[in-house]
Amino acid sequence: MFKILAFSTLLVLASARPQAELISYSHAYGNDSQTIKAEPATVVVNNDVSFGQAVDFSAATSLTMLTCLKKANYKTVFVRALSPAGNGVFDINAVTTIRNAYSAGLGIEVYMTPQPISSLQGYQQFDLLYNGLVNNGITVRAIWIQVTSPANWQKSTSININFINSIIARAKQYGLTVGIYSNQYDWNQITGNWVTLSSDILLWYWNVYGPGVSGETKPNFTDFRAFGPFKNASVKQYGQAESVCQITVNRDVYAVGIPSMAKSSQEASAFSKNGEIVVGGFVGN
Repeated sequence: MFKILAFSTLLVLASARPQAELISYSHAYGNDSQTIKAEPATVVVNNDVSFGQAVDFSAATSLTMLTCLKKANYKTVFVRALSPAGNGVFDINAVTTIRNAYSAGLGIEVYMTPQPISSLQGYQQFDLLYNGLVNNGITVRAIWIQVTSPANWQKSTSININFINSIIARAKQYGLTVGIYSNQYDWNQITGNWVTLSSDILLWYWNVYGPGVSGETKPNFTDFRAFGPFKNASVKQYGQAESVCQITVNRDVYAVGIPSMAKSSQEASAFSKNGEIVVGGFVGN
């Protein structure tokens, strides 16, 4: 279990609002020549593991904003590529953001916020994301599936499990690494604490006290406790609804390996493949 304060606060948040919605933010940015500054991201290193700083968001951003993130020591961005609007739609904003992130030299991961109450099956919604990216010259190596906000899901946990499974199965058909964005409460409410999920599925969990800097938890994994099928985590979201480089983002930290190995591991992750932009594979591998 989380520490008593964190867990009790989480339950209050759960009853007050949808769980940990990844930020959808519209920003009217000006000329890309403008200068945007940000405080450097926290550097977190211990004897066993080095942590990379990341942010996640869903709206289009400018190259200036993403260059600012890079200069502020953020290594990776998580970009939404499927919106839950309607029956689930490809998020065209993702294409611009991914191209700008690539130009800024950032690692890029993509996530989908599926629409569980839809005429489209989970795998069909994944196909919208996958084809939308590939058709725009973007190679996909990994996908993260958002499993939060229990009120937005079916009441039947078995239906929800089948929905998630169909996305995972389709992604694996394409040879993709798959990760889940959730936490203990969300997972229990949506899947009934499903424990038979394949052991190769990665976990991105969230734990915050509330929005803004004052609601942050520690940017490390010391508060993680195993749940469902997840024995360890690859990413933690520790802050929500914060302004960084004129973007409203959620803040994340991820393990990149033994400190002496971290740099070579990142350098080994290619940003492009045969002239195409590559997304996924910067976290958890």
